[in-house]
Amino acid sequence: MTDSMRGWSTWLLASLCLLFQFVVQVQPSVMIPSLEGDLAMSAEELGYLTSAYFLSYLICQIPSGWLLDRVGPRLVLAASLILSAGGLIWFGMADSIGSAIAARVALGIFGAPAFPAAALVAARWFPSRRFTLMLGFTESFTLIGGVLVDLGLPSLVDWTGRVGSGVILGGFALVLGILCWVLARDHPARHPDPISRTTKDRVDSNSSDRTLLGVFVDPRIWLAALHGGLFFSVIAAFGGLWAVPFLHLRLEIDTTQAAHALAILFIAGAIGAPLIGLAAARPRWRSIMLMISSIACAGAAFGVVYLPSGGFVILLMLVVLGFFCGAYALDLAFVIDIVSERHRGFAMGMANLILGVVAGPLMLMLIAHGISVSGADPSASVLEATLSQMRYGLSWFAWGLALLVPTGVILLLLLWFCNRRSRTDSCNLIH
Repeated sequence: MTDSMRGWSTWLLASLCLLFQFVVQVQPSVMIPSLEGDLAMSAEELGYLTSAYFLSYLICQIPSGWLLDRVGPRLVLAASLILSAGGLIWFGMADSIGSAIAARVALGIFGAPAFPAAALVAARWFPSRRFTLMLGFTESFTLIGGVLVDLGLPSLVDWTGRVGSGVILGGFALVLGILCWVLARDHPARHPDPISRTTKDRVDSNSSDRTLLGVFVDPRIWLAALHGGLFFSVIAAFGGLWAVPFLHLRLEIDTTQAAHALAILFIAGAIGAPLIGLAAARPRWRSIMLMISSIACAGAAFGVVYLPSGGFVILLMLVVLGFFCGAYALDLAFVIDIVSERHRGFAMGMANLILGVVAGPLMLMLIAHGISVSGADPSASVLEATLSQMRYGLSWFAWGLALLVPTGVILLLLLWFCNRRSRTDSCNLIH
């Protein structure tokens, strides 16, 4: 198999792993009747079950990135999928709340390498100018697959039950893990292992620790990840939870129609992610596309939340939001450029941790807090909130995306300043 074919097969397997991680992530949402019936779970306990996965997943981002740098994506992905197979069967057969939560914690740990591995594969196997394009393709692949999963996973659970679906998904994870081991490779054959490339790279543990600390405290990585997290909150926070009840009130339609309207956001994201990556293939265009996307997302967020217009304009704003939110890949491309090759997995894990916290728990909690302080009954269903209460909560989302513009400007100025000094001082690539 040629390097080109091997690269595409490795990328496809890494993208499938990321898609499968999404399947595992949303699995409990289609098992609620089974979990409530079999384990007598309350709504609060279901919240703990969901949070258990995200907590362990986020905590393990940095360790999994470090492991990817040390042993490579092939072994890490194969091992994580084989372990996930056991975790899925465990979750399917759990006969107590504690056992189910423990299984979800384990699945979060096993699924943590998926995104850093996909980003590392794109960085290692393709030219740097194509990194944003390949990451855009990965995001597009995941979004389209996610829509199909949302359609197919409930039927699988209804047909086979909680135990049967766990066994089937576990079997799929096992097969995918074996394929990763057999077909994937850590780097091109003509490209030396970045860990053992030179004698200079063979450093003692103290030097390595200092280098990793240098990556961890680099303000450019933190700012790029924060900026990317604001982009990704369109998918994770708005699209993932609050959009359906808001559109239900905003457009005066039922929740099923609101879910169908929301699909426009994800379809636009699947189209926009690779196109933005293609437009930013040249480094000098990357900064321009970043600012265009920042302004577009900020404006569309305010339009969705505050414009008094009818359905067509709101749907158009959803298209703009979805299309340009994929620009978070540009932020990750800056991270890839900042660090040396042997620390890219660590940097991707760190960036995904920051990005995930901003896009998920932080934005979700801010929106929920806004709805709560607006006068909504905390014990009532979110569907019982009024439009003004929902709009007040989503003001956190709109103003959060407004921060895309100033943080984007600061990030680009910081990168420009460091690039100017990189020939003579410590703003050089972290080695």
